Amino acid sequence: MIFRNLTSDNDWTFGKGLQNFTTNLDAIKLNIKTRLQEWRGDCFYSPESGVDYNNLLEIGTKPLLDSDVKRVILQSEGVLKITSFESELDPLTREYTGTIKIVTIFGSDILEF
Repeated sequence: MIFRNLTSDNDWTFGKGLQNFTTNLDAIKLNIKTRLQEWRGDCFYSPESGVDYNNLLEIGTKPLLDSDVKRVILQSEGVLKITSFESELDPLTREYTGTIKIVTIFGSDILEF
């Protein structure tokens, strides 16, 4: 797998040839990161992709949000399974963060979102 690198502002990188791309486990992690930033219904050609943040960032919906995030991760190319998942949802600020450990076709790693 190959994936274009992102800047600190989550924009694509350009101008450095192959240095603008990452491969293997790093590419899978970057793909997951971008997929978790996608809100369901935001992409005109794939309205069902992404996480349903609009409806699930409310009090009492954390289990559904966790399930949706896991679905997106498991549907990402190269991901075999999730071995651990921890998340927190602040109901006042609606900030959702978490840590996951994934097993991919290139090995395992820990991601924070």
